Amino acid sequence: MRRRTRKRLPAISAEEARQALQVLVEEGRVAAREVASALRRRDKRIRELREKLAALGAEASAAFQRAARRARPGRVARQRAKAVRRRAKRTITRAQRVARQAQGRYMAAIRRLSKDSKEKVRAIRKSSGVRAAIAAAKKLAG
Repeated sequence: MRRRTRKRLPAISAEEARQALQVLVEEGRVAAREVASALRRRDKRIRELREKLAALGAEASAAFQRAARRARPGRVARQRAKAVRRRAKRTITRAQRVARQAQGRYMAAIRRLSKDSKEKVRAIRKSSGVRAAIAAAKKLAG
């Protein structure tokens, strides 16, 4: 089923719109009171929007002034420095990197093993270390 679409009005200038409205009023298709009512509604809408913008401007100004009073010299810089310190990544040592890589290899090796095989590999890891456990897991899987 074809979807109904709204027809777009052609781009017309303000003068052309005024002339078209005048023709419609003269032909009796649009009453002059409807035009006057529409203009009053437009003016009322503009007035309401201006009031809302003024209220928002006053609220924003008050919020800015409160923030400015709270801010002390250097406070922002200290807060930023604290945030940077919190976010700073700590570098890991070579030993930590090697240990993490070994843990990853171990987890990959035991992933596909059965429960019984995993228990055996865990026992080997406890007694002989990660390298031996990885080798045992590869033998059990292959």
